[in-house]
Amino acid sequence: MALSDGDDYVLGSFGTFQQWNRMKNHWRDSAAPTNPQPGMLFSDEDDDKLFHYGEDSAGWDEVLQESRSQDAVPIFDNLILDVDAADVTDPPTSAELSAIFGSDPGDGFIGLIQDTSSAGSLYLAVFNNGWWVLEFTAAA
Repeated sequence: MALSDGDDYVLGSFGTFQQWNRMKNHWRDSAAPTNPQPGMLFSDEDDDKLFHYGEDSAGWDEVLQESRSQDAVPIFDNLILDVDAADVTDPPTSAELSAIFGSDPGDGFIGLIQDTSSAGSLYLAVFNNGWWVLEFTAAA
């Protein structure tokens, strides 16, 4: 094993400038580095959130994580959601939606379903203490 594989430094370990830069660029502490360089990662030991510093960053950008970013409200330009196709009733039942997305995907979950039956409707499904459904109408 080697330091580059994740082994710990031990007394007498030698490091190259590349290794020292890897260690500097992947920082874990309770406070972010005060002189960040583009490409640096910071792992906040207080809440285990991960942050990235980019050349055009106004500051540290949170790296979204499934289990740690529940309080983040990201804004993406032209967000594209996956559309799931299934043969569902009109409107889809809770059981059908649970079969497609899981029985409890978490409050705030949003999904799109394209009905594969002859009607072919498009539905927006939202989970918030149960399933809510909205049917879309094609534009003229």
